[in-house]
Amino acid sequence: MAKAGDAFVGYEHNLANGGTFDIRPEFDGEAVIHNIWYGGAVEIYRNNGTNTVLVTSDSSRGIMEFLTYHVNNSNYITIKNVSGGDTDYGYGGAYTHPT
Repeated sequence: MAKAGDAFVGYEHNLANGGTFDIRPEFDGEAVIHNIWYGGAVEIYRNNGTNTVLVTSDSSRGIMEFLTYHVNNSNYITIKNVSGGDTDYGYGGAYTHPT
């Protein structure tokens, strides 16, 4: 069980082109995302399970720092690989509410 202040991190190795993965705590947990890093072109979406909105994109590899994306199980971030090949993606943040 995660506690408030614990690290909330994830990493997807060799995410397929066109593939996605969600930055989404389990159950009733809440977290804030501080960094998203990507090995190739990326699209970042805000998602509530019904509506998906493109927030930002980058056509090269890099890192988005000093973010304050608040996420929970029903309102979360989706990362999409649009690089043309398999590449790595990840994020880091902290739990603000226990799971």
